[in-house]
Amino acid sequence: MTAYQKYQLQWMIDHGYSLQDLMRELTDLQFSDPEDSDKISTPISDLFDEWEADIGFGSEIWVCEAEWRDYKGSHEEYV
Repeated sequence: MTAYQKYQLQWMIDHGYSLQDLMRELTDLQFSDPEDSDKISTPISDLFDEWEADIGFGSEIWVCEAEWRDYKGSHEEYV
């Protein structure tokens, strides 16, 4: 697990989200249009990428890795 992935998990915890919440979000995205068989058969990694880029938890999501790196460099708790 990378430091950025640890940050993402900590962000979820800090904002009151669990892994179950994340899985529920991805399932909702997958079945958002039951007649779209392509969406239903989309690999979970692709669903995650789409969810992360476009949806998040009610439009709330962690910062991208580049912004995190910039922030991390100036804050001891992430070094």
